[in-house]
Amino acid sequence: MNSNLFITVASWEERFLIGFKRIIKKSNLTDVQMYYFEEYAERTVNHRQAVKELCKKRSIHITDYQISFKNSAESWKTIYKNMASLAPAANVTVDITTMPREIIWTVLSLLDTNCIKASYVYHKPASYDKEWLTRDPAKPRLVYKRAGMTKLGVSTCLLILTGYDVDRVQQLINFFEPSTTLLGIQKGKQLNNLKSNIEKSKKYEKEPGVKVFYVDAYCSDHGLAEIEKHIAPYIKTTNLVMSSLGPKLSAIALYKLNRKYPDTALAYAPSREFNPEYSHGIGKTFTGSL
Repeated sequence: MNSNLFITVASWEERFLIGFKRIIKKSNLTDVQMYYFEEYAERTVNHRQAVKELCKKRSIHITDYQISFKNSAESWKTIYKNMASLAPAANVTVDITTMPREIIWTVLSLLDTNCIKASYVYHKPASYDKEWLTRDPAKPRLVYKRAGMTKLGVSTCLLILTGYDVDRVQQLINFFEPSTTLLGIQKGKQLNNLKSNIEKSKKYEKEPGVKVFYVDAYCSDHGLAEIEKHIAPYIKTTNLVMSSLGPKLSAIALYKLNRKYPDTALAYAPSREFNPEYSHGIGKTFTGSL
């Protein structure tokens, strides 16, 4: 990896720190932007300090920035200022591993706005907690500057790439009240996916207006071609809203589709609670370019 600037969001998960150590050994980093959430500052403080010490040993300039789940507008402004200050020739890598999807889409959008080409990295966990990952879903929201163009007099089509929190699926459906819901379910038995995602999500197959398909976020295009095939009939005829609850790499596919079809909208479905034991260890590292 030949990158100068590394952008990440701090987490209490083991893979955040282990993953950073992986990157720092293989790259030529000169700068790090590390964001952290006000609501979880206490949980992430030890890992943030460890990253700062690693950077100090390697003479890497690091700056951390506090953002907030509750105030997405101020968070956007903070990220905007940092992205706007970058030179077009900046060599940037975005670590999406522990970065909420709203922040992923905001960072990538602002890099695109400033004509900065970027790469991304994602570290799969060794395992997830088998009981729960997130719960108590909050009100969904459209992502600022990625909300598309509303067509008057047409229905809404909602694409949801499902994950381990089925309550968030229902929250999205209740909020947007779509005439058609496309559910993309992650394939495979990895990371308890069969029990925690597939079996729970299949209950929607018999619901009126719901169309189910299967997708693989871990393939080379992170499911982009498969998703595009299913949304194609709805792009021009509906208000198409897209949300990712599944593997984080699927957020890359949705971003590329939103960039290709700017009338579509990206929606974020926040949760009010995250498991302190969200994941354990670290698995395969995925990389790509935007």
